[in-house]
Amino acid sequence: MLLKNTPKLWLNKFPWKHKLGHKYSRGKVVIYGAKKEFTGATILAAEASLRTGTGSVKVLCNRETLNIFSTKFSSILKKEIKDVKELKKFIKNEKITSFLIGPGAGSNKKIKEITKLILKKVKYVVIDADALTCFKNDLKLLYSLLDKNKIITPHMGEFQTIFPKIKKKLSNVNKVLNAVKLTKTNIILKGANTIIASHDKKVIINKHASPELAVIGSGDVLSGIIASLIGEKKMKPFDAACASVWIHGDIAKRYGKGLIAEDIVSEIPATLKKIKKWKKY
Repeated sequence: MLLKNTPKLWLNKFPWKHKLGHKYSRGKVVIYGAKKEFTGATILAAEASLRTGTGSVKVLCNRETLNIFSTKFSSILKKEIKDVKELKKFIKNEKITSFLIGPGAGSNKKIKEITKLILKKVKYVVIDADALTCFKNDLKLLYSLLDKNKIITPHMGEFQTIFPKIKKKLSNVNKVLNAVKLTKTNIILKGANTIIASHDKKVIINKHASPELAVIGSGDVLSGIIASLIGEKKMKPFDAACASVWIHGDIAKRYGKGLIAEDIVSEIPATLKKIKKWKKY
């Protein structure tokens, strides 16, 4: 029997802000910024990370998008990165708690090389959307780069792109378990009943959600929440995945009709306030 996702699975591991903490002790999330036409995806993820509790978010961008990020969201830090060489230097010198890449990034050779570098050089990484599908012609490389400290967050279309040999007739649970066998990583298969699997094949099903989550930008918010929760002195990737999916779903259930991605972000503090009261669940 599958375990259902409830706060009792992860609440005692949640990285609440400590009264003696400061922005540096709360960690730094780095996000590889989207293309010009998809900068909204980056902004949603960045704000979700901040509202979930990380101390700072730095967005890596190019000259074209730097002004957009500066104008739209003053709370995030920005860093212009021109090429892979500059990114390598940045990663070497920056203290990074977790890295998010994928939302709005573009599925091309450049993103593939950037994702490859990040997966090799950064311990905790959330990989979504374009950062997954850019490996569609080099799947063995993608599988080899993933490990127990990474989280991938595909919806079914992306899942089928990166795991084309997994039979479609299998249940979603068995599909994910087969994918874990190939990658040895943590997987969130997003859907009406989201499946969360650990690198060592623990499986949780999340039914605490709403059809209202089927809206543009919702997945970007989820990725930002996850990135805020994983890292050294924070949550292990599987626990962070379970907590993030539940929080994401709880907001949608409470909000109801008319939900858009920005609403999910703005409601994160209310859900965190609610679950913090549950000393024992």
